Amino acid sequence: MKLPKFDWKNIDWMSTRPSKERITIGITVLVVGVGLFYFAQYFTGALFGTSKSGAFVSEPVPLLPVAGGQCRTFAPQGWHVTDQNQQGTAFTIVSADGSMMASYGAVGVNGGAAAGYYGEQYRTPENLALYSVGLLTNEPAQATGPEQAFGYYRVLNFATARHRGYALLYRFAVPADPAGYGLIMRIAIGSAGDPRSVGSAGSVAAATRCISTLVPPPADLPRPTIDDKTHGTAKSNDDDVTMAGTYNAQLGTGWVHDAAGNNYNVDVAGDYSANGPDGPGFYKHNGNDTIKLENGLSN
Repeated sequence: MKLPKFDWKNIDWMSTRPSKERITIGITVLVVGVGLFYFAQYFTGALFGTSKSGAFVSEPVPLLPVAGGQCRTFAPQGWHVTDQNQQGTAFTIVSADGSMMASYGAVGVNGGAAAGYYGEQYRTPENLALYSVGLLTNEPAQATGPEQAFGYYRVLNFATARHRGYALLYRFAVPADPAGYGLIMRIAIGSAGDPRSVGSAGSVAAATRCISTLVPPPADLPRPTIDDKTHGTAKSNDDDVTMAGTYNAQLGTGWVHDAAGNNYNVDVAGDYSANGPDGPGFYKHNGNDTIKLENGLSN
């Protein structure tokens, strides 16, 4: 899945009322997804750096494929789809206990909505993201700091009474309606008191792919890169997934896989062994055997 390319000439620019289950805003469909950013400000020292002893601090978390409609992702056991559509433009997945949510979204906002005729929530991508988070959590959402650039995304940190999270936002122009805008969102929601829950949600959101045609980023924007501190855990064959995964990995959560194609989630600091039996990397215990895992999703 590359970033969406809608046939805007054939779209009816209608405004529909959003709901908790199906966030359809402006004209098209909003796809909801979820990931990690807020707590990195406070836990940078804990997230980066290798294990001093090279010992395995914890086992990688197995990820299972989860699909709904035209979308799929990888998530820990118990995560389930709560919303989807057949167009591949709406997808919401929630953890077993309901404390974490992950989603990916694409939406078109017409010029009238962007001008505020249907409410302030449509004026900007930031307003729309916060409005969507509020619908998902049943709690008003507020930004917790200024946006930051990350490749072709903008990062918006947010908080509600019981949740923390981030949204990766990619805004693009709509030639058929210059006063409007198109928006791609990856939204991650975790528990306010548990930074790792935001990371888990971020991993699920970053791994989400939908069979829909997406608008590619402008050529002059930076392409996804892997920072040394991520230990390469964000590698993927998909540019959008790679970019989102790189962001999540830089904040402490990454993907690895084994030779059989099984995917796992790892803490890029705590699970990394600098002195493993087969060299630096991530390892999994399989009975009496220790298996070195490969970086990235197996796809």
